[in-house]
Amino acid sequence: MSLGDNIRNRREQLKLSQEFLAQQLGVSRQAVSKWETGQSEPTASNLVKLAQVLETTLSELVDPDSGVGRQEGDRAKKAPNPILRANLIKMAIVAQAAFLYNCTCVIYQLQNRGFSNKELYRGVLVFSLAMLLLSSIWMAANHLYEQDMQRRRRNTRIELGYCFVQLIAGLLTIRFGMGLVGALIIIAISCVYVLYINPKFMARKLTR
Repeated sequence: MSLGDNIRNRREQLKLSQEFLAQQLGVSRQAVSKWETGQSEPTASNLVKLAQVLETTLSELVDPDSGVGRQEGDRAKKAPNPILRANLIKMAIVAQAAFLYNCTCVIYQLQNRGFSNKELYRGVLVFSLAMLLLSSIWMAANHLYEQDMQRRRRNTRIELGYCFVQLIAGLLTIRFGMGLVGALIIIAISCVYVLYINPKFMARKLTR
């Protein structure tokens, strides 16, 4: 089976369009069509990106005997849609940032001795902390989709660094009562993480 057949069949297994694949690689749809029909071949850098987007290894993608386009095993059947995966990752990041800021607001209010609804706010704090923990676990669980163990470990370290930076932002918001400014800082950190850190250092393209 040719390289073009492997690309086409793997793309169809993941239910991806040629347009989506082209967008992920930064090429035209016509280029993807030519690869699949054997009229041209992707460059070495595009081959590496193809393997990532198509959730397979480079050797399986280029090996005519690997059967990457024909495989009907559990990995092919259970491979999640990259669009869905990207959305789930973004949702987890947004949820964590939202509950982090909510925790900072509640803790700041509880520090006010004259505040009269402390019992209610303690319950809200417990709920917010639980949701913050769950959203953090959700973020960590998204790394399980990464088949490359080395990249998974690297991405996990990067994400831990991101969580640490967000925690510092939350503590500063509480310490100085920054309110809206603190919210903007947390949002800004999240945007940098999604728009720059993920595609640049983690091989996870979460936006077009």
